Amino acid sequence: MADTPRRSLLDAFLVATLVAFAGTSLLCDRAAALDIIAPDSSDPFARAVYWYGVRYDPLVVANPLFLQVMSGISAFVFGPLYFWLARGLWRRDPKVRLPALFWAVAMTYSMIVHVAVELWGELPPPNLAVFVGVYAPYVVVPLLVVWRVRRPDFATP
Repeated sequence: MADTPRRSLLDAFLVATLVAFAGTSLLCDRAAALDIIAPDSSDPFARAVYWYGVRYDPLVVANPLFLQVMSGISAFVFGPLYFWLARGLWRRDPKVRLPALFWAVAMTYSMIVHVAVELWGELPPPNLAVFVGVYAPYVVVPLLVVWRVRRPDFATP
C-alpha cells in the first residue's frame, strides 16, 4: 500500500460532491427532463422538486423546454459521468483529466445560461440567498476539479 497516493481534504470533498451531484442528476434532473414535476406526481423526487420550485425557484416549476433539455443532459449524461469522474479523481487516474475539463466547460456554460435566464428572465428567484446557495456549487466545483486535475501531482503516486 506504499504506492497509494495520499489524498487531500479537497480530493475527498470533490469526490463526495460529485457523488451528490450524481444523485441530484439521476433523481431530480430526471424528473425535470421527463417533465413530471407536479404536486401530485407519482414520483417523490418530482414532488420534491415541485415543492422547492414553488418556494424558491419558479423557473423549475415552469420547466421550459430549454430546461428540460439541460436537465436531460444532466440526468442521462452527467449523472453517470459523475460516478466515473469521482472514481477517477479518487484513484488519480490520468485518463480522467480530459473528460473532466470537457465536463467543467460544459457545466460552466450551462450554468451561465441557467443563471442568466433565472436572474434576468420572466421568473426570477424570490430568494437570492437560496438561489446562490443551491447553484454556487455547480459553478465552484467544476473550477475546483479543473484546478485539481491540472496540478502536476494529480497523477503521481
